[in-house]
Amino acid sequence: MKPKITLLLILSSSLLFFRPSLVKSESETIPTTGEVQNVRQNVRKNILEQKERRETFQEKLQSEKEERKMKMEEMKKSLKEKREAFKIKTQTIKDERKKQLTEKIDNRMSTVNKNQTARMVKALEKLTEHIDKLEERITKAKEEGIDVSSVETLITTAKITISAALAIIEEQAAKDYAFTITDEKNLGQSVKASYDTLSQDLKNAQESLVKAKEAVVAAYKAAGTLEKITPTPTVVTP
Repeated sequence: MKPKITLLLILSSSLLFFRPSLVKSESETIPTTGEVQNVRQNVRKNILEQKERRETFQEKLQSEKEERKMKMEEMKKSLKEKREAFKIKTQTIKDERKKQLTEKIDNRMSTVNKNQTARMVKALEKLTEHIDKLEERITKAKEEGIDVSSVETLITTAKITISAALAIIEEQAAKDYAFTITDEKNLGQSVKASYDTLSQDLKNAQESLVKAKEAVVAAYKAAGTLEKITPTPTVVTP
């Protein structure tokens, strides 16, 4: 009987010193219904604003695409005239070996430019797919109450960079490197000058592709550091 009496005394004494504030500490981290609703409203508002910005941005990209298309048509017309003039000039080369070599190098340069720019365009398409998938993830994350503003900014930057790279590469694809034939003796110099120009132009186009890739990678890295938004807890004083 004595052990039972002792246990009852201990429990009774502990109840005398019970402090309600110890229980309230857990409620400090529980948001109120109003706070949760405010967060949800802000999330919905941000989603709508982002949708509007995205639509405006898409309209801008479409406008730029149409402008590039018109520019490409003008370039094709000019280059067609240049190509016809080149064919006429090659017929004036008396040395048959030089003539064949000139035509061979010209075809080779055209093929290199076509293949390289096609590869770059394909790479940009892949980057666009990646950024679209990331944007879908970000939209879902925002609906879950996650702060995605920093990633949204980087996604916009990536899209702009991809669009700029596409403009450069499309223009590069439309270029023609027909040699300027003025004198058969200086034909070698003319060939070298055209080849050097092609090499530098392709290098510039490749650099624009690299920048686009870096912008996409930066957006993905930022997405990996996102944290969920939580309402500021109401502190319950004892």
